[in-house]
This record gives sequence, structure tokens and C-alpha cells, in this order.
Amino acid sequence: MHVVQLTELASVLAYHGPAMLLQRSPISPEAIAQYWSASRNRLDLWHQVMARFNRVKATGDFYRMRCWWTDHMGVLEEILASEVLTRVVAAIGDGIDRRHGTDECSPITQAIHLSHLEARNRVQWAILDRRGCSVSDAVRLNRLRRVTERWIDVLIGSLAAYDSELTRFGMDLTRTQSHATAARECSTTPSHETVAWLTRAAMTEGFQKHVAKQASLPAANQGVADSVMMMMRADLFDSIGTLKSLWMHRIESKVDQTDQMIAEFLRPDVNESTTVNAYEQLHATALAQWFR
Repeated sequence: MHVVQLTELASVLAYHGPAMLLQRSPISPEAIAQYWSASRNRLDLWHQVMARFNRVKATGDFYRMRCWWTDHMGVLEEILASEVLTRVVAAIGDGIDRRHGTDECSPITQAIHLSHLEARNRVQWAILDRRGCSVSDAVRLNRLRRVTERWIDVLIGSLAAYDSELTRFGMDLTRTQSHATAARECSTTPSHETVAWLTRAAMTEGFQKHVAKQASLPAANQGVADSVMMMMRADLFDSIGTLKSLWMHRIESKVDQTDQMIAEFLRPDVNESTTVNAYEQLHATALAQWFR
């Protein structure tokens, strides 16, 4: 799998992220375990690449340094560009755990996020070191870094429109908050889905201009993508396999609440119902204002 496809997956995940926050059950432990395993496998491959850089740098051989940059340029691009997906997954994991009051998802997604940050920082230090790196390669990687940061703020902003605490997963707080405000205003318009589709298309085209056409670690990328897809539970899809809209999830949530209230009212001992007790307490407070 190419890293551009990982950015597309991040866009889809960010668009349906609010629905994942609203879903009735958290992410399955199997999906979290698979995400940890696949991400650690890819991180190990990245660290092996950077370890070779340190060994070659220690020799002081410029030719070998230049060969390292030529051979591993694609891996460095994947480290930078795939951070989009890592941050989106980390943000969704944090939002789900806070909504359900658990800590089953965010510790894993946050740990992978921090490990990815370490790998990205090592790439940036290699660019600053510049030994064996041509000017054109340095400029290309720096442009990719800036493109990645901007799109991270766009996607995290779309999630922060429904959970303002998720802005901390963006790169630039002001820019992320601006995108969150725009996404919040757009979410109630009929063109919301069209805007999301155009955003995804623009992001895909933007990344394709700055990365190699051939994938460097396709199997590792595929493993991460498969684990992320496992996080998208079956209740996110309809009967024909299409992802449901956020409005459909909101309707289903309200229907579940209504069904629960009806079921509790039909219980043999209605006074034991938690919903009825809450209803009576609410109206008792209201009636007390009139009958004092």
C-alpha cells in the first residue's frame, strides 16, 4: 500500500470520526492489539533505516552517505506523510475513551503517536545534518513536511468541531481551531459531504506531488491500514456495506434512547426504572415551583 492511500484513509476516518465518537460501544480490543502490532512492526523498520544512517555517518564516507539518501528517500517520505493517519487515530482514540470513561484505546494510540514523533524528529535531524543530502532532496522533504502539517490541522480541525479538546493533536493550534470553526459551520449545510469529498481529492493530489510513485514499505503500510479498518466497527456500515452518515448515527442514537425509555416504562415494577426516577425527579422540581 502506498502512503498516499494512508492519507486517504486518514481523511475517511476524520470524516466518520464523529460517528465513531457517537457509537454505542468502544473499539474492540482485537483491533487495538492489531494496530499496536502493525504500527510497532513499521516503527522497527523505520528505526533500522535510521540506524543505518548513524552507522554510515560514523564512517565519514560521503559516497556511502549519498547512497543512503538515494536508497531510503522513499522511507523518509513515508515517515513524514503517514503522520496524518497516526494523529487522526490518536485523536479518535482519545475522544472515544473520554466519552466512554475508559482507558482502553488512548494509551495505545498515544504511544504509537509519540513513537511516530520520535521517528519524524530523527528524519528532521538528518535533514539538518545535510551530510550526503542534496539541496533538492532537503527542499523536497521540507515541502512534504509543511504539506503534512497543514493537512493534519485540516483533518484534526474537522474532528475538533465535535470535540474541542482534540485540537491538541493538531500541529498549529490557531490553524486547527480555525479549521474546527469552519467545519462546525459547514456541518449543518447540505454541502457538507461535497466539501469532505473535495477536501479528500485536494489532499490526495497534494501528497502525490511530493512523494515517490513507488511505495517503499507497502506490506508494513498495508498492515497498519488493515488494523485501522478493524477499528471501524460493523455498526458504522449499512446493510450494503456503505459507511453511514453522521445524521444516521444521531438518529439511531435517539432511537436507542427512546427504545430504552419505553422498555423501562413497560417493566413490571415501573418504580425501579432509572429513566422513570429521573423523569419524576425532573418534574418534581418543576412542580415544586408552582406548589410551594
